Amino acid sequence: MKHDLPASFCEAREQCLLLGVDLAEKSYLKIRRFLGLLERSAAKTNLVGPAEIDRLWTRHVLESVAFIPFLHDETVIDVGTGAGFPGMVLSLCGYNVIMIESRRKRCAFLETVARSCGVSCRILNSRVEDAGPFCRGSLFTSRAVKGPSEMVELILPAAPGGFSLLTRVSVQQETCSNTIISDELPIPPLDRKGFILQYRHSCIKN
Repeated sequence: MKHDLPASFCEAREQCLLLGVDLAEKSYLKIRRFLGLLERSAAKTNLVGPAEIDRLWTRHVLESVAFIPFLHDETVIDVGTGAGFPGMVLSLCGYNVIMIESRRKRCAFLETVARSCGVSCRILNSRVEDAGPFCRGSLFTSRAVKGPSEMVELILPAAPGGFSLLTRVSVQQETCSNTIISDELPIPPLDRKGFILQYRHSCIKN
């Protein structure tokens, strides 16, 4: 494999522990299989750019793992899953995930990964604004789609009763109202500066 996957499960687990996550070996093995499928499919389906193959673990997998300390047992609705980040990684780590992706070829790839890795998840070929309605209090994630304020506007039609959003931001100033920003995510194991923004939207009726 060309990408930067750790040499062993122990190394991967140590890196995830720096993010507050105790990665299970079975999850690690599923992630390895996922990355193998992604590497083989990337060129044919334009899933990720050539430069990203060499940093799939440090840039994409670990940034996805960084969402886990902010999750509980609720269903996660991942917006713009793309090649699988963070939605497929969260699913491979045992979370109940609904992935929303507007591009059909990427949905087909995600479905292949789910079958190959033996995970149960929902993959919706849709835009988020057309995918609802989702129940009140739904939790949405998004990693690299749009800024927080734009994401809130996209999600509102799908979850008019109120929702929460977890998204990665690059600077602490990149906020909207009703948010909490995490401490800076550690470098290493990540390869760039980042934070997790937590936003809660409540629908208050007069």
